[in-house]
Amino acid sequence: MNECVPNGANTRCIIAPANVARDAAPPHHCLVPRSSGEESYNRPTSHEYASPGRFVPMELWFALAMVVVFLWGTDGILAKLSTQKLGVARVAVLILVVDGLTYFLGFYYWRDNLPIGLSDGLLAVISCVVGTVAYFCFFESIVEGQIAIAGTISAAYPALTVIGALVFLSETLTAAQAIALTAIIGGVVALSYEPNPGAEHAMPRRSLFFALLAFALWGFWGLASKMVINEIGPGNILGFYVISSTIVPIAYIWFRRARPVQSRNSKPSWKAWVLGATALASNVCGVFAFSFALNAGSASLVVPISSAYPLVTVILAVALLHEKLDRFHIVALIFVIIGLVVIGITG
Repeated sequence: MNECVPNGANTRCIIAPANVARDAAPPHHCLVPRSSGEESYNRPTSHEYASPGRFVPMELWFALAMVVVFLWGTDGILAKLSTQKLGVARVAVLILVVDGLTYFLGFYYWRDNLPIGLSDGLLAVISCVVGTVAYFCFFESIVEGQIAIAGTISAAYPALTVIGALVFLSETLTAAQAIALTAIIGGVVALSYEPNPGAEHAMPRRSLFFALLAFALWGFWGLASKMVINEIGPGNILGFYVISSTIVPIAYIWFRRARPVQSRNSKPSWKAWVLGATALASNVCGVFAFSFALNAGSASLVVPISSAYPLVTVILAVALLHEKLDRFHIVALIFVIIGLVVIGITG
């Protein structure tokens, strides 16, 4: 099955081979290489990897999954630090360069020789544009808001994707998945509630609005991407991300008149630019690590481990950024993370 289903911190789409189970990992692009003449690609089984001449250590998938957790978990922290100093308008410039170039290279290498109809192409454009807009909503949410809360809310979007699949694709839901969805939705609602709005570390309403908007948009994006990837192929979708990673940042910069109104520094240092580029690069590196992890191990094991990355973000946000979380929000965070892991295990 090929589908897109978040990061908290970033545009993330999952593209898995047809024999890989559905997952709830964040919005990254798990790229599966195909030669130009192939119609399909089947991931080698664990027995094939264990055969003579193609030996892969049993621990490789676990090591790669942990790398994914680290990269996607730290990605949110780097994004928080850089966005505060650069402002979202300058981050848009980095997205235009880093993401646009990365998607172009991925499309060039992994493109599929499949015909694309007008309706499929239109759905692909809408899906990619919505996903990129959600990415900007996430950045808007962390300018002043806590990454521990904003990142977890936006990372919970697979719950909406699953609900959409139930309604529009007639997919079924197990009891465990129903409980997980309830935990995720309940956790997001709890995170959206501020028991003490006047507190020093209270989540600003503006940040909460954009975090919830990213959550909703990524939910739609995940469902639309799932539908379109099955029609046009996992490699071809990257070409449409080249388009969205160009159009949306330019539109945002034009809308802001190239004035980073949220930037605290009129001339941010080169270190801020490096932090921003590193955040985007961490996202991309996590994508490739996730891809290789799926190829080296079972999706039923790789996905739930990778889905726990918000836990790293929360821990680092508290330890390094000194973000304050009350017990109410801590419980809500635990519910969301456990729900994401359960969705990954049972998906």
